[in-house]
Amino acid sequence: MRMSIVIVFMVLTLVHVGYCQDQGKDELLDAAIREFQQSIEKNPGSAEAHYNLGILYSEKGMTEEAVTEYKKTLEIEPNFVKAYNNLGVLYYETGRLDEAIESLKKAIALAPPYIEAQYNLGIVYHGKKQYSNAVAAFKKVVEINPKHEKAYYNLGVTYATMDSLDESLVAFKKAVAINPQYTDAYYNMGIAYAKQDQLDEAIKSLQKALELNPADDKPHFALGVIYQSKRKAKVSGGK
Repeated sequence: MRMSIVIVFMVLTLVHVGYCQDQGKDELLDAAIREFQQSIEKNPGSAEAHYNLGILYSEKGMTEEAVTEYKKTLEIEPNFVKAYNNLGVLYYETGRLDEAIESLKKAIALAPPYIEAQYNLGIVYHGKKQYSNAVAAFKKVVEINPKHEKAYYNLGVTYATMDSLDESLVAFKKAVAINPQYTDAYYNMGIAYAKQDQLDEAIKSLQKALELNPADDKPHFALGVIYQSKRKAKVSGGK
């Protein structure tokens, strides 16, 4: 009986750029929002103030308010590429994928080497199940930055979704070559090997995933299926 294991896709979340806020500090977050609001009251034409307020609203979960601020940013400064990127992220998170693609493409058109927008575009295309476009986007990312481990990982996931397992394995191997601690890449590499009936290689990759993250249950489950398959093959004389 041919073994069948479903690859667990773990496409990474989109990257918000330009700002990072500790969400545990709610008082400081609220204080920052108030200050930017007051800044805008006194200077409504400040693109930077609207942009940063958009980031803070996003951190607070006020998505529509964040979208409004990014749009205001772009009304004031139409070439504000990070606003296009972050707007694309919010559109993706709210399921507005066509608008996300449009916004991210505008960011890339204004700044072709803008790697974050290119990476996010790949994720949105994957979300739309436009896998060939996702592959092209992730390939562009690694052309710009050959050390972008997440792009290689998501490239591997996308190829696996397309059942292009050889290409998937190449991408996962590049991801772990850049980051030898990339547990998810080892796990999905093991699954890809298993789907090709390269069970010994699958076992090695899954054991490496467990070595890096002993608390993860998924490699144990996959190994159980593989060992069961090998046992059945042995009992049936290799058939």
